[in-house]
Amino acid sequence: MADQDNKTATVLGIIGTILWCIQLIPQIYQNFRRKSTDGLPALMMLLWAGAGVLFGMYFIAQSANISLQIQPQIFTALCLFTYAQCLYYGKHYRIGKTAVYCVVVSIVCAGLQVAAAIPIRESQLYKSNPSPYCWPILMIGIMAALCLAGGLIPPYFELAKHNGQVIGISLPFLCIDSSGALFSFASLWFPQTKADGSTADTDYLGMVLYLIVPAMECGIVTSHLLWWIRIGRHQKKNDKLEEKQADTLSDVEMQSQTRPVFSDDDDDDAHEN
Repeated sequence: MADQDNKTATVLGIIGTILWCIQLIPQIYQNFRRKSTDGLPALMMLLWAGAGVLFGMYFIAQSANISLQIQPQIFTALCLFTYAQCLYYGKHYRIGKTAVYCVVVSIVCAGLQVAAAIPIRESQLYKSNPSPYCWPILMIGIMAALCLAGGLIPPYFELAKHNGQVIGISLPFLCIDSSGALFSFASLWFPQTKADGSTADTDYLGMVLYLIVPAMECGIVTSHLLWWIRIGRHQKKNDKLEEKQADTLSDVEMQSQTRPVFSDDDDDDAHEN
């Protein structure tokens, strides 16, 4: 039974990892196609990159299943790439400056994980209490949760600016991101067996970390849906009506230009006849 739970947790974790491998691709593509990151807060991506680093420390220190250890690395890389787009398209940094900036930040992120996670895992403090509730692990998890939740606050300010409409944030990205978080949450639900054969403590903090994402992203999608019900669908009808009126005016102008024009001399000749 324990082996089955471990396999189930690994499979669910792998599915979550795959989804989080592609989560930001729709957003990256949208930014590239529009050549703009208007409506996508750069602070959101920077905070998420920080959360990814803390996630990495959190799971590496606990020797969690390999998919959960890899997942934060991919998440951080995608966040930094999207942050680079925010610098290039939004702040108009030169491409060389953007690349150097992001490479330096990536090296710092990797260094922080190695410098923190491995010493914590090998410390007597953690060995005497090898659980998510060992206070260094607990503090890292709490900071990760704060960064993750904090990264989803700036989009709400953008929603307030646009009457609740989502502008600049890819809705497919939000859906894939939430799905990946839910699968990762499910992977933590199954009891896992440690190397010594004992059952690991249920990681409730990790579950909270993964539930924050779909909860706050659901609010963003709901805001856009309410905007569409209140304003968007009427705006679409008005746009179609204005387009139809513009076509009608254009047809009238074309007809007026094709009518024959008679000069005053032609009118005089007609009267004499």
